[in-house]
Amino acid sequence: MNMTKNRMIRMVMTVVLLMMTTVAMADGATFKISEGVVDAATKAKMESNVTLMMSLFKSAADEEQKKPKLSKDNFTPEAIKDVELMWKTSAMSCPPVSIMSRCLKTASGYQVRGIPVDMIEADQDESRQELTVDFTPSGLISGVSISIDLQRYEEIMGQKESDLDYARRQIIVDFVENFRTAYNRKDIDLLNSVFSDKALIITGKVVKEKPNSDLTRMTLNNNKVVYIKQSKQEYITNLTRVFKNTKYINVKFDEIEVVQHPKYDDVYGVTLKQYWHTSGYSDEGYLFLMIDFRDADNPLIQVRTWQPYKNAEGQVVTKREDVFHLGSFRIVR
Repeated sequence: MNMTKNRMIRMVMTVVLLMMTTVAMADGATFKISEGVVDAATKAKMESNVTLMMSLFKSAADEEQKKPKLSKDNFTPEAIKDVELMWKTSAMSCPPVSIMSRCLKTASGYQVRGIPVDMIEADQDESRQELTVDFTPSGLISGVSISIDLQRYEEIMGQKESDLDYARRQIIVDFVENFRTAYNRKDIDLLNSVFSDKALIITGKVVKEKPNSDLTRMTLNNNKVVYIKQSKQEYITNLTRVFKNTKYINVKFDEIEVVQHPKYDDVYGVTLKQYWHTSGYSDEGYLFLMIDFRDADNPLIQVRTWQPYKNAEGQVVTKREDVFHLGSFRIVR
């Protein structure tokens, strides 16, 4: 009798566990790699780590945890820091979807794109974002940033003129995504590090040039907007103040274009439309970055310009053809 009873209990427990597993699989997100990784063990580890990351994000958001519990068995210390900085500005929750993604080979390992997340602090119509996830060669998650549109990414990479140009374009996209994510996670140290000390900076309606710049001089030919000079340190100081007084900053990039300099093949221009939104302020404008690859491991922004798309009355004040570009600047070496 006892044996029969025990068997029945074990059978019931087994059924319950199976039901719980089925529900968990139905409610949770899953991730699979369609192609791009030859080694089966590495592929399985990457799939498991991303699936775990999505699960941890959702549970941490649902339980209103201060940060998700990430392990060094699955994430590098740098990736853990990236996520925790993002979490300070907004929790992220992954929807219960099944994702099949192509894996890209990078100089430092692997990369997958298009992992959907909902930013809890963002307005409802702006909450859905996509993540880019980087991996070490062994499959550990080594970086997390907010993605640009996948179609635009493929267009940018498809414009390569050589293998070196392709590699640099890949670095530029990563650079731009980390640059954007740095604003979202209020990472002032990263922003300070990517600007040259002699950078020419334009922020808002202001043009800023640090004295004695040895790389760039600017020719202003657009009299629709007034530009005033400011140093890199002034820009970083003002940005620090904004970060301190703002809970969540939603920065989006669109209409991204990457162009190699016709004379200096280690200089690239990146033009894009930037959308900046906080609870108290929003703007939309054209951002131009001149990126210097002379130190390939540490590319630097030598020029950053921002031009408003519309004025306060909603009138367009900067057309796409009036946006600053590589030809607007004279490089002095």
